[in-house]
Amino acid sequence: MVTAQQATRAMRILIVDPEAQNCETLKSRFTAEQFENVFVARSSAEALAILSTGSANREPIELVILSLNLPDRPGLETLDEIHNVFGVAVVVLAGREDRQLASEGLARGANDYVLRPVNSGLLIVKIERLLTRRFLEKELRRSTARNETLFLNVLAVMAKVLEAKDPYTQSHSQNVSTLASAIAREMGFHDDEVRRIGIAGILHDIGKMGIQDAILKKPGPLNAAEREIVERHSTIASLILEPIEQLQSAVGYVRHHHERFDGTGYPDGLAGDKIPLGARAIHAAEAFDAMVAQRSYNVPKTPDEALQELRRCAGTQFDPQVVDATAAALERTGYLSQPAPADPQHLPELLEDLTGKVSC
Repeated sequence: MVTAQQATRAMRILIVDPEAQNCETLKSRFTAEQFENVFVARSSAEALAILSTGSANREPIELVILSLNLPDRPGLETLDEIHNVFGVAVVVLAGREDRQLASEGLARGANDYVLRPVNSGLLIVKIERLLTRRFLEKELRRSTARNETLFLNVLAVMAKVLEAKDPYTQSHSQNVSTLASAIAREMGFHDDEVRRIGIAGILHDIGKMGIQDAILKKPGPLNAAEREIVERHSTIASLILEPIEQLQSAVGYVRHHHERFDGTGYPDGLAGDKIPLGARAIHAAEAFDAMVAQRSYNVPKTPDEALQELRRCAGTQFDPQVVDATAAALERTGYLSQPAPADPQHLPELLEDLTGKVSC
């Protein structure tokens, strides 16, 4: 197993100084301390070229030791570009008369500074500290990615369990997820929120695992008692998902995806803006998919007919803005021009250009 010290010694360091002697002195000291990849540049242009090449080759520079006295460009401008474009750690070198300039460098994104004449021992300590921090941050990101993969695998298993209980749910949940994501994108949601809505769309019916098969698979409309049982599924879903830390921000979307805009929905009778916007998007997406789906007790509507029904119920059952966003998303894909009866299984691929497929 690679230790933190071994990892930091292998990280790439770039020394940027117009004086060749300064570069060689620092490089020699780093080599003596067993740093394996030390590069030098004597101008801003040369430094940026090395940084760009490293990024392109997936061999990025991890830390730059940057003189503020460069021949071709002010040092602070170079610092801005290094910090904003490459996101590497930066230690600024400045003369004692430029202490204020060094402080400005810190304000503009530098991680630390060293004044000339350089105390190489102090510089090494600062470099080791910064590289160790970068190593730990990388390890944390790797750990997070592994946890994310495990989490997505758990979601996939949950979806498979529900599919085995109610085969209709597989395509329905994917369709709802994809359309709800497209609606969210149309309404200007940022990528993370679109993703959360997509995951909530996949899981919005997970509470049906707590509903009897005889009710779920009944080949016809439900009576009042059966409907009351089915309506518990959104509450059951929230109870299932609440303990999962990664889903905390999506639980409200799942719990409230059957609330109506006029307040007559369930489980909590929320109305208007009190309903989470993600839940309003899922509600419209689910209703649309249910209307165009082929079921034994339902004559499917064409996509245009389903959209007209959403428009008819805008302001009562559905948020009017969400209905407009639904129409825009479907219009962009050409889905509204599909012949009747619509095949909702094609909905994810038709909307892929808007959102990308949700991977769970």
